[in-house]
Amino acid sequence: MRSAKSSALDLGVRFDSDPGLAQSSPVHVRIGAWLVSAILLGAIFVTCAVFYVWLYVQHVENGYHLSKMCEECELLSTVHRKLTLEWTQFQDPQWLAQIGQDRFGLAPPGPGQKVEMR
Repeated sequence: MRSAKSSALDLGVRFDSDPGLAQSSPVHVRIGAWLVSAILLGAIFVTCAVFYVWLYVQHVENGYHLSKMCEECELLSTVHRKLTLEWTQFQDPQWLAQIGQDRFGLAPPGPGQKVEMR
């Protein structure tokens, strides 16, 4: 039978030093890695903050644009109603006869003004 110490050495475990105290890299390397990760996280945070502000500005600008479009839609709706009313008036023969008499001095044709066509 093999001893516990020899089987532990086969597994790579060392009894002579505490694994919690063993440092695999120098202190300046660990501080450098921490600094690089802190800078990277800070850059990611700043990038996300700038993106959030840009999105908020776009949201506000789209709100103003939407408000302007709603006002323009109301204006165009009003113009459409007025044009529809005028169109219906122009289709009324009595209204056209009245306009012809008032504005242009037209009258119904007399007996000598009628021409029959075949």
